[in-house]
Amino acid sequence: MAYNSDQMRLMGGVPGQQLFLYRTDDTPSDAQTPGYFDPAVDHYSLSGGDIVLCVSDAAGTPALNALVADLSGEGCVMRALG
Repeated sequence: MAYNSDQMRLMGGVPGQQLFLYRTDDTPSDAQTPGYFDPAVDHYSLSGGDIVLCVSDAAGTPALNALVADLSGEGCVMRALG
């Protein structure tokens, strides 16, 4: 599947210290695929160091993953916290 901007919510903060909530039917590993969150860089000014709480519900198995944005290379890569 693909990133859906309708499911992304800014909870607060400033660029580099923002907190987002994102809901998806994709698996947690899909959401960590390089480039998955690239549209959020434009739509929400997602920047390096921002945190995304990703609530995924792939195949009826809900999971919460805390991800941090890394924009140091080409595109946006989300890295798991913890």
